[in-house]
Amino acid sequence: MKKVVISSLVSMFTLFALANCTGTTPSPEAHTGYIEKKNLTHEEVSKLIVEAAEKAGWKMTEFKSNAFIAEKIDGEDSVAATVTFGHGSFDISPENGELEDIVSDALN
Repeated sequence: MKKVVISSLVSMFTLFALANCTGTTPSPEAHTGYIEKKNLTHEEVSKLIVEAAEKAGWKMTEFKSNAFIAEKIDGEDSVAATVTFGHGSFDISPENGELEDIVSDALN
């Protein structure tokens, strides 16, 4: 009986911990922008972001189907950010003004 109670408590704790991980809010350091161009497919948005960023000297690595890791090395300084996009908006985390302008110009 003692093992059943301990097992139940461990299971409940695990489920509680996993449930809290799925509903994360955006980082306060993130920037959210909006896509004004309508009727763009997922692939077209992805292509526009990558082309614009690479043209400006950023290295874009696909992380997920809707996210890229953007990296830029300028001398000894390096900057990295995650660009995530969805229906009608994009997020850049942590916030990066240069990358924000590039993506916003490409999508608007």
